[in-house]
Amino acid sequence: MDALVFHLAAGITAGAIYAMVALGYTLVYGIIKLINFAHGEFYMVGAYAGFGLFTMPSWLGDLGQRAHVLPAGHHWGALLPDWVGPWGAMAVIVLAAGGAGALVAVLAERVAYRPIRRSGRLVALVTAIGVSFLLQNLALFIDNGNPLSYTRSGSLDRLCQSSIAVGTGGIRAIEFLYVPMSLLMMAAFWHVVRSTRFGMAMRAVSLDLDAARLMGIDVNGVIRNTFLAAGFFAGVAGALVSLRVGMSPQMGFLPGLNAFVAAVVGGIGSIPGALVGGYILGIVQYLVVWAGVPTGYKDVASFILLILVLVVRPEGILGRRTVEKV
Repeated sequence: MDALVFHLAAGITAGAIYAMVALGYTLVYGIIKLINFAHGEFYMVGAYAGFGLFTMPSWLGDLGQRAHVLPAGHHWGALLPDWVGPWGAMAVIVLAAGGAGALVAVLAERVAYRPIRRSGRLVALVTAIGVSFLLQNLALFIDNGNPLSYTRSGSLDRLCQSSIAVGTGGIRAIEFLYVPMSLLMMAAFWHVVRSTRFGMAMRAVSLDLDAARLMGIDVNGVIRNTFLAAGFFAGVAGALVSLRVGMSPQMGFLPGLNAFVAAVVGGIGSIPGALVGGYILGIVQYLVVWAGVPTGYKDVASFILLILVLVVRPEGILGRRTVEKV
C-alpha cells in the first residue's frame, strides 16, 4: 500500500507538468487548429533562459575580467541566490523562463507560422517539426550541448533536492509546487477566457477566424497573444523541472510528446481537458511502474492510452464531438 501511495504522488506531480505544457497545445489548437510540435522546445528554451539568468552574475564577472573591465580576482557576484535568497531566486528563474518561452513562441508564430497559416495543415505540421529541430540544434551551441544543472548552487540546490518521505520513497520538495502551479495557471487562464474581452475575442477567432476579422477583431493580435500564453506556460514548466533534474537540448522532446498525448486524452481544445488529461497521464504512467514495468518504459503507457482513447472516444474525455457540414 505504501508503494502505491508513493507512485500515485509521483504520478500526480508528473501529471501537473504535463498539464502545464498540454495547456499550451490546447490553446494553439483551439485557436488555429495547429498541432505545434515545437512546443516542447519552448519548454527547453525556458529552462535554459532561467539557468542563464541564474548564473548571469558569474559569467558577467568572467566577461568583465576578460575584457579588463574588472581587475583580476575581482568578481561582480556568484549566483542569484546570493542576492535574493533561494525562494526569491526560484521565483525569478520561473518568471524569466516563462518570459523566454513566451518570447520564442511569439517569434515562431510571426516568422514561421503566420506566413503559412492558410497553406493547409500538413504544411503547418511540417513547419512545426522544422521549428522544433531548429531550436534543438541552436541549443547545442550552449556549452557544446552538454547537460547543465543547478548542482553547485548552494542553498537553491539544497532547497530543490531535499526530499519528503511519501510511502516507500521520497519526492523532492520542489515537485509539490508543480500541482498548485498547474491549478493556478489553469484557473487564471480559464478566467481570462470566460470573463474578459480578450477571452471573448479568442472564442470568436476559434469559432470562425474570417468572421471575427469582419467584426473588427485583431485576429493576428489574438493569435500572437495565444502563442505568448502557451509559451509562458511551457517555459514555466521547463524551469520547474530543470531546477530538479537539469537541462539539455533534447529535454523538451518526451515531455512535449507526453503533453500532446495529455491534450488529446483530455480533449484537445478544452482548457479543463488539458488539466484532466495531464493528471490522468501522469498517474497512469506511475501506476504502470508500480505494477512492475521498468521505469524506462513508462512512456509507452502514454501511447497505449492515446490509442485506447482515440478508439473509444476520439474527441477526448472533455472534448466535444464536432460535425463538419459538407
